[in-house]
Amino acid sequence: MTSYYFPRLTSERPVSVWAITASLVSLTGALIALSLAAFGLYGSLPAAVLLAIAALGQLAWYRLGPASSQALLWPAMGLLALCLVSYLLPEHWLPHAAWDHLAGRLLAGSLLVDWRPPLLLSLCLTALLLSLMVRTRASLGAPMLLSIAALLLLAQAVEALHSAPGLLPLRGSWLEQATLLTLLLGQVVGVTGAWKQQSFRLSRALWPGLGLAVLSLLFWHHQKDLSERQLADRIDQQHVQMAESLSREIQDHLAAMRRFANVWRLVTTSPGSTDWATQAAQYQRDFRYFLNIAYIDTSSRIQLVHPPNALNLQVLGSRLFEDQPAGREAVTRALREGTEGRTDIIELLQGGPGVIHYLPVFLAAESRPTGAVAMAVSLPVLADTLFAASDPEALQLSLYHGSERLAHRPAEARLGPWQLEAELDLSGIPLRLLAEPTLARLLSDLPRQPVVSLTVGLLLAQLLYLVLFSQQQMVNQHRAVRRTNHELRREIRKRTRLQQEVEWLAGHDELTGLPNRRTFLQALRAHDPRQPISVLLCDIDHFKKINDRLGHLEGDRYLTEVGCLGSEVVEPAGGLFARLGGEEFVASLPGRGAGEAMRIAEALRTAIATRGLIHADGTPLTISIGVATGAPGPLRVDDLLNAADEALYCAKADGRNQARLSG
Repeated sequence: MTSYYFPRLTSERPVSVWAITASLVSLTGALIALSLAAFGLYGSLPAAVLLAIAALGQLAWYRLGPASSQALLWPAMGLLALCLVSYLLPEHWLPHAAWDHLAGRLLAGSLLVDWRPPLLLSLCLTALLLSLMVRTRASLGAPMLLSIAALLLLAQAVEALHSAPGLLPLRGSWLEQATLLTLLLGQVVGVTGAWKQQSFRLSRALWPGLGLAVLSLLFWHHQKDLSERQLADRIDQQHVQMAESLSREIQDHLAAMRRFANVWRLVTTSPGSTDWATQAAQYQRDFRYFLNIAYIDTSSRIQLVHPPNALNLQVLGSRLFEDQPAGREAVTRALREGTEGRTDIIELLQGGPGVIHYLPVFLAAESRPTGAVAMAVSLPVLADTLFAASDPEALQLSLYHGSERLAHRPAEARLGPWQLEAELDLSGIPLRLLAEPTLARLLSDLPRQPVVSLTVGLLLAQLLYLVLFSQQQMVNQHRAVRRTNHELRREIRKRTRLQQEVEWLAGHDELTGLPNRRTFLQALRAHDPRQPISVLLCDIDHFKKINDRLGHLEGDRYLTEVGCLGSEVVEPAGGLFARLGGEEFVASLPGRGAGEAMRIAEALRTAIATRGLIHADGTPLTISIGVATGAPGPLRVDDLLNAADEALYCAKADGRNQARLSG
């Protein structure tokens, strides 16, 4: 069988002086960034370390060859992979607190954000290193990787212009971005000559993938902003609910005060110390921020006080008109006018800021007040009541009156960039409740979906390029075959032999000898529309492990064995067993309904599982099968194959090693 040679697009050993110069410049920039970050002056130390390793690896790639640079590139890729995993893993799989704990073990007081390079910088550097690791081969996706790196570099520049920074660190410093740019330019200069001759093929495969990468970045940016807004709204709502809860608490204590004052309308004599303590104890127990509940006589002297602790006993006998002039107006209103009075926020006699409510006390059959109830509300204690409902590791809380801070509960972790504010009404006195979520709480609550969508989008863009580039290679190969066949027509015998070989190659898989996709589709189109037809779409489970652990030669043998077993099971039933590519096979069963197709699929699955083909760990080789049946009538090939593919997906998702019939 004649073989044909097609040149490989690669730049195994670039010798461009410009490429080496750009790599030296990038190494210099990385070392400068590393020095500045090490002294805490500028940039991120982990990012600078990775940039320095990457620059050194790229320089070694150009000066000493690809093999010599692997010792630097692989460790850098391992660190970047770990960083990307920390961005991608869902919170319920591995909590953010676990990452922070690991960072704290490495360096006391540090968090994950201190060790993890910014997201866009990590992705950009990953693309550049992967381009080197595939030896800048166009057939392995190096052009698309460099294009993705350029897009991510541009995205960092755009993010730098964004006025409000997000929760996640996204971009590197300007010096780090400049280092990335020189790394990118060094690779582009080094491969321009090798790719220039195939620019048409590259452009046809590159532009669609590039478009998908741009859409992925735009979608990620939208999702990122949306998820941060939703998180901010959710935390703000919790903050508002906390403020509303305090407001309800304040209204409840005012209602309780009025009930307490009305109790004395049922008696005819001024309250004694025992009666006063009995009644006041119930209210003080329910509202612990009542610093005291005191009885004031008409001369503004404090006659009774509860609870009788040291702080309260020292104010017993004080005349409020003289000793607390800031509350004189409120006391006068209760004692002289018989109406409720309230002070502004004042310094209490016991110390600390607070508000005192005065309610007139009327005895039975009396029209004028015989005294007043004074209830001192300690604002620090009131704030502590509110703050106790929140976790200090998640939130820092402060209570303000104007610019004066009345109470403060510091967080036990590093604060995030957000501040939330809610208004409170303390019996007509406006207060502000300021909440500052911790960085750990924000990052743990932040959805991972935007980062996952960006990563998946860039991977799909890379795969799209590889598919289109491979298609272009196949087109060129087919053209070369046609040209060769035209030349061989001069000799009848050679032409006939070569034509048969070409036709066989076009319709069969070279490794297994099975019909290929083309022959399979031709058989489907030739099917009698008056009869039903079933399709089995088969995929070998975990086939990559065979190649990785047993070698590609053993993998080829397993493919051949599976092809033989498939033919032995399917062909006696009047069907055609073909190989689609890789570890995927397909069978057509003309005239067979769903029940017969499932029986044949189970027979095929059992035959392979019991053949004795095993993985490196001793487990048997298995396959998953998707079954779809077309009713009599015009055959829609794409719909039938898509149904079989969906059934195969269900079989894979449900644990593999099974056959599934499409619903």
